[in-house]
Amino acid sequence: MIGKIEKLLKMDDYDLEAVFTPAIVNMLILDIVFTCTLLPIAENTSWWRPILAISAPLATTVVLTRFAMHLFRGVSRTVFEDILYRKDRLRFPTTSMLLLGDNSTGVSKMMKNRVRENLKTLYNITLLTKAKEDADEMEARRMAKDAVYYIRKAVADSGDTMTRRKLKRYGMFRNFLGGAVFCLPLSVACWVIDFSRTGVSIHIILTVLILYLILIVIDFFITKSAAVDYAETLITTFDKLNHDEA
Repeated sequence: MIGKIEKLLKMDDYDLEAVFTPAIVNMLILDIVFTCTLLPIAENTSWWRPILAISAPLATTVVLTRFAMHLFRGVSRTVFEDILYRKDRLRFPTTSMLLLGDNSTGVSKMMKNRVRENLKTLYNITLLTKAKEDADEMEARRMAKDAVYYIRKAVADSGDTMTRRKLKRYGMFRNFLGGAVFCLPLSVACWVIDFSRTGVSIHIILTVLILYLILIVIDFFITKSAAVDYAETLITTFDKLNHDEA
């Protein structure tokens, strides 16, 4: 079933690994909890048959999956990236790595200067000096963020596979968090319903919820690490492209 959905969605490699996969994982966990909650309630009723008839067709499943993919991705960008990197993502690792006053990453000052020189030569972009960064850090970050667009485009146009792999890895972990925003509360609601009505699957659901919550916490920290890993690879690749050509 999942293989058929994958083919019908006609995704590129990024959407498949970074958007589709985390959406399916979230939906499968919710489906387990949902099934454990509803089956004992619905087995002696007939209302679920017309609902199943509507939702079962493959076309409906494809549409719902595509909607969930874009919804989870949008939430992960607007919620979690704002939490991790503040509004407008001015503290995203790629931005910080271009600042001379930021020493929190593995990019050396020499590489930063080379990248800055390449930005000025190729795109006529001049980033602020260390003194001006100290005087107005937010403006320095905004200028660096604008410069990152050109770096990403240049690396993407080069077809570097390692950078794209790191991007997909970051996107997958980040988008999983976006799906959890919806699926975790719904799973908790199912647990409450089961607890108040039958209690037949309460221990199964509780176990799934605990494991799900642990997975979310781990994923949150992996997302931060993956963002730094991607950013370092992006900046390093851009430097190599222009340094090797020189």
